[in-house]
Amino acid sequence: MQAIKKIALAACLLTAGLAHSSDYPRPTGFVNDFAGIIDTGTRLQLTNIIGQFEQRTGDEIAVATVKSLGGEPIENYAVGLYKQWGIGKKGKDNGVLILVAPAEREMRIEVGYGLEPLINDALAGRIVRDTMIPHFRSGDFPLGILNGTIEVITIISKKSGVEFDPISAGAIVQQDMYHVGEAAGAKESFIFKLLKVIFIIFIVILFIKNPWAALFILSSVGGGRGGSFRGGFGSGFSGFGGGLSGGGGSSGRW
Repeated sequence: MQAIKKIALAACLLTAGLAHSSDYPRPTGFVNDFAGIIDTGTRLQLTNIIGQFEQRTGDEIAVATVKSLGGEPIENYAVGLYKQWGIGKKGKDNGVLILVAPAEREMRIEVGYGLEPLINDALAGRIVRDTMIPHFRSGDFPLGILNGTIEVITIISKKSGVEFDPISAGAIVQQDMYHVGEAAGAKESFIFKLLKVIFIIFIVILFIKNPWAALFILSSVGGGRGGSFRGGFGSGFSGFGGGLSGGGGSSGRW
């Protein structure tokens, strides 16, 4: 079985290597919505969760949506994109790529060598099949991607013995709407609540115009306990660490 897997990976790498590097988009952060299917609020939540998870564990999660696979099988595209971005730390290969191609109605979870013992093909397939694709079928891409990312992080955390709760780290998963930040308590004064709303609107607008400035402000404001943003928004994105994929993971269609 391992021999077959290695041969399949070699074939994917060879095929992916035939494409020029310019065929793959350059990463803009932990969340790369090239297909334009993730709303701003969910993108902020994902960035917060993944950033804090990377700070805590060193593991790197990349979310990517693409306009087109360019005629490639999604397995080949995922391996090529993973290799070019270098998701995960060099030598540890502790990364995961969550790739969604809405035009082709396909997705894949690609797992780095170092995390294969934690996220095997069966687990990746369950997340794709049971957590993400049902939301994609109903047209709710943001919720499917958010919940899938949370499940990947939760599994890795539990199996590696790390206490990390993505919900308390800043994600509030709801069926109908997404919130950035959370109420500090029912006894807050009206003025304080109003200031919070104004601040959130300001951050959302700033994030659209200048994401890095918004993330810098959020990381500064949320650094301490008891702030408006529980846990803060982690550190800014400075590129991935040069990891490699082991060819493990799972694909799905809807």
